[in-house]
Formats: sequence, C-alpha cells, structure tokens
Amino acid sequence: MRSSKKTPSIISASKRKVKMTFKQILVWTISQATEHLYPFANIKRARRNKMLMQGGGLPSVAPPPNTIPEPLIDAFTLNAKIPIAYYYCNNKINEKTITHNTALKYKIVFALLRTRLFCYYGIEINAFYDATKKYPLKDRSVIIWGLAGCNCEAIALWRGAKRVYAINYNKPICDHKKVEVYNHEEFIAKNVKADIAFSYSSFEHDGLGRYGDPLDPNGDLRAMQEARKTLKDDGILFLGVPIGRDCLCWNAHRIYGEIRLPMLLKGWRCVDVFDAYHIDAPSYPFELPLGQSVQFILVCKKILADFPTDEELTNVYDSQTPYATNNKNVLEKINKIILAHKTSV
Repeated sequence: MRSSKKTPSIISASKRKVKMTFKQILVWTISQATEHLYPFANIKRARRNKMLMQGGGLPSVAPPPNTIPEPLIDAFTLNAKIPIAYYYCNNKINEKTITHNTALKYKIVFALLRTRLFCYYGIEINAFYDATKKYPLKDRSVIIWGLAGCNCEAIALWRGAKRVYAINYNKPICDHKKVEVYNHEEFIAKNVKADIAFSYSSFEHDGLGRYGDPLDPNGDLRAMQEARKTLKDDGILFLGVPIGRDCLCWNAHRIYGEIRLPMLLKGWRCVDVFDAYHIDAPSYPFELPLGQSVQFILVCKKILADFPTDEELTNVYDSQTPYATNNKNVLEKINKIILAHKTSV
C-alpha cells in the first residue's frame, strides 16, 4: 500500500522554499531507505555490537521460544478461535545495544518533522501529523509505551509536550531535559497520572517474549489496562496496533480483528481513526488476507465503564474539520464490532 503523493525531492523542496540544510537532506535520504532514522554516531557502535554478538564477545542471552509452549496454546489462541502463523523474531538486547537518542538526533528529527520529511512507518507518519494537530499535546504530560528509536517521544516534544515519560523493557537513553526514561516496574511505582499516552506498534508484542518480556497470553490486555491506570480521567491514548483478521503471528505480533480488538479496547471509547492508507473496499480492514494487516492511529478516551454506551457506539461524531487521514468508515466498523461483543458477553 503506497501513498499517491510523490516523495519530495531536493528540487521540489527548493521550489517550495523549504529551508533544508545539506545534512538534513542527507539524513532524510538515509531514513527513506531504512524506514527508521539511525544516527551516524551509532553506525560504528552498531557494527561492533553485531560482531560481538556473532563472535561471542558478550554473554549469551537465551532466545525466546520459536513455538508456543504446549500448556499456553489454548490461552494464546482463545481455545483455537485465533489462528497461528509463525513469524519468529528475537529482539532481546543487552546493555551494549541500548538505543541512545542523542541531542543531535533530536535536533535532526525536529528539523525533519518541521519540513514533513520525517519517515516513520512509511506514510503512516501522516496520521501522526493529523492526530497530534487535532488533539493538541502542547503543555501536556505524555507517556510513550514502548520506545525503539527516536520517534513518538520526539513527535510529542515537537508538538510542545511539557513532560514525556518513555517506558520500555529495554530502557533507552534520551538526551533531552523533558524526557524521563523508565522500565515498567519503575514507572508503575512512580504513580504518574498523565494527560496523553502513545502506544504505536508496541502493545501487540507484549507477552510474546520477542523483546525479552515474559510469556503472557494476556500481556497485551494487561498493558492496555496499565496504560489506562496511568492516565487522568479525561486522558486519551493514541493507539497503533496491526488490524485485520484475528491472528497470532508467533512471536512477532498479534493482529486484531473482530475477536480480540474489543477485548483490547475494554475500558476505552474509540472516538477517532487516522488512516494513512484509506483503502476503498467495503471489507477493509477486517477481511484482509490472513496474516496481513494495516496500522491506524486509534484515538481512545479513557472511560469508567468496560464499554461505551450503545448510543455512543451507534452515533459516530462527524467532525466538522476532518483531516486528510480521518476515516469515519473504519471508526463505525470498530464500534459495530465492539457493540456486537458487548451484547455477547
């Protein structure tokens, strides 16, 4: 799925009078090729880490299991309701491969965000631009659940967040005065109540062991409830998870469909959807081929009940100022799925 917009070139940027330095253009070019931004200062270290890992220069780390342990199969598949596709990943890291977001990296990312040249999950970055404009972050406290690289926390800072808490199993280093970094246990003990949270391509991994976390069939559901507890009563969560037909892609991620998505959204009201793809198909996205998915930004408001009222689920708010990536049709489908689940439990 590709955007219909052409990728900006140096020439077109010049015509639009976008002020880009040579360094920014060079970094943008590299980021387009890699889909993520890796700073020049870390290239040498990354090569050294690779050699150490391959050559046994560091203590070995036990890899996550490449198949689901027999006693956990029913719990992971909801008694065979959710099919399994095997897609194995081992992203356990050690202290030598920790992400380091330097001050230089933040400076570069802010410049790319200002010129709309930052690349994060391809064209999905367009949903971030729209969502964080429609739902302002300025002077808000923001939690980032799962941080790999320099992305969501940089977007929050760029949009004016007053404080950012970055939470990850493998704690990154963030050289910015407004960013505090914690692992899960440290952050829960801090008892923070924030205004806004991000979880983009994060919670679908929880409990699968891919990143060194313990195996837990309900790890994603627990993570969502944990996020709910750390938000203020009027707080919102920008959520991005793979959506399509229900599937467990072991141990890479989960795909959320008509079965597990309502379970994930328990205690939340989905009020908006930002979709960078906008596939024009009646079945989109819940009848994509098994194993395929798309990722939106779901704007989820914390609620006190398990599910929104029937009226809230059937009357989708029609924004008077829609953004390019707003997708009311997908929002309606999500609410219908939640309503069906709500009446069945």
